[in-house]
Amino acid sequence: MENRLCEALETLSQIRVTVMNHEQANEQVLEQRVDRLVRGYADMFATKDRLNVNIPEEVLAYVKDGRNPDEFTSQFMERVASENQFTNGKISALTSFRQEYEAKLHEFFPEESAERLDHHQQRQQ
Repeated sequence: MENRLCEALETLSQIRVTVMNHEQANEQVLEQRVDRLVRGYADMFATKDRLNVNIPEEVLAYVKDGRNPDEFTSQFMERVASENQFTNGKISALTSFRQEYEAKLHEFFPEESAERLDHHQQRQQ
């Protein structure tokens, strides 16, 4: 389908050039290109039911608004990277808190923290 879409875009571009340079001799060329475009659309229409592609509604809305779907992808990746960085920050903060908490427990309750450490090591084995 992607190849067919690219071919349709190329044919549309060729039709545009032909129309811009319109001369009587080009009418046959223009008719051939329009015919090729219509056949391409018919092929895509016939193929559509065999495709199993899920396109997010947000992407369709982007296209409907005349925006580039690549822009959606770029913004989505930026958002995911930002959320990933935020999550990594939380993990780092919790890891630091745990280390500090265990150090303070060991400082104030050395016997209990040693028992806890033994118990934790036994559970991991």
